[in-house]
Amino acid sequence: MKSNGNYRESASRRSLPGIAICLFFTLLLSVSTSSAEDASSIRKKTVDESSGGTDAFAERVPPPTHYRGTGSVEGRVLYRADAERPWRYARYYVKDRHEGQLAEAVVALETTALERGPSEKAATLVVDQKDFQFTPETAAIRASDSVKFLNSDKEVHNVQTFHPQHSFNINMPAGGEHVETFRQAGGIEQPYRIGCIYHSAMRSWIFVFDHPYYQVTKTDGRFRLAKIPPGEYTLQMVHPAGQLRWQRSIQVEADETTQLDIVVSPDNKPQKRP
Repeated sequence: MKSNGNYRESASRRSLPGIAICLFFTLLLSVSTSSAEDASSIRKKTVDESSGGTDAFAERVPPPTHYRGTGSVEGRVLYRADAERPWRYARYYVKDRHEGQLAEAVVALETTALERGPSEKAATLVVDQKDFQFTPETAAIRASDSVKFLNSDKEVHNVQTFHPQHSFNINMPAGGEHVETFRQAGGIEQPYRIGCIYHSAMRSWIFVFDHPYYQVTKTDGRFRLAKIPPGEYTLQMVHPAGQLRWQRSIQVEADETTQLDIVVSPDNKPQKRP
């Protein structure tokens, strides 16, 4: 019996290496299968993310190196008076003679690279006829926007324009109103000059743009054009009532604000009225 026990103990000791080898290969097979499943899962996530899916992993991926933000341009329009060449309109549009902030100047960008088109959400601007004046006198809108003309005087007025893109001629009784939609842009070069056939001194200018990078200055002369794609542009300014024009090439950088003052004088008066 003792010899048999010794035999069984000896056989058991001889089988231990074999069992260990089996366990090793079993564990190796399990790890390989798990790795293959993980790799398959990673490939699936990659496909899903490229198709627009969201995942915590995707949120950790930095943006592509070609990503660029937008920039802005801001400043003031200033008028520098010349005693030898007095500007008769200064008393209407320059509140502070020392600083020279110019009101009702139209500032806009111009370049062929701008994305152009009508306004996605059309708006309506109100222009009143009161005390035999158009208020506001100068306005800027986007193509497809409308203007509601009012007559707050007790006299009959008229709104008319003769423009290459769009013309109209409407009589307006006291207390009346008329809405006109401007679908075609004339830009800064071809504003819609509005007049009244009954009162020749009444005048207004409607500038229509096919992009959003424009503004009409208020009494502080300030302007700010924002969300501009990086690139080279021509910054333009026109003061239609005062017959002043100015332009300069500028460079807009991503995530930066280009600051400059537009300084004009009698030297900026063009040969032709806008």
